[in-house]
Amino acid sequence: MEIKSKREGEVLTVWLEGDVCPGCVPQTEAFFNGNVDGVKKLVVDFGGVKKLAKEGLMLLLSTKKKLAGAEMSLVNVGEELYDKLDEQGITTLINISKPKQS
Repeated sequence: MEIKSKREGEVLTVWLEGDVCPGCVPQTEAFFNGNVDGVKKLVVDFGGVKKLAKEGLMLLLSTKKKLAGAEMSLVNVGEELYDKLDEQGITTLINISKPKQS
């Protein structure tokens, strides 16, 4: 999996590319742990993600907890992945949006 990011003041935008598989969670966790200090808004772009392993889901939830009240959003989440997150109640914990239709 590839991770790209851009920080503008207290806003961190992260682009994930590839499946969030169990093997790549430690790398992703290390990235988030090293970059979320002082962030008031975290935007994670899931446009390049098709699959999210349960370990990846747990990482997102623990990252949300570490943000301690800061805003976290997942954007460009595919329809199938959005439906799975919605079924698990994650959409009530994290702001999740599908790609905008053009």
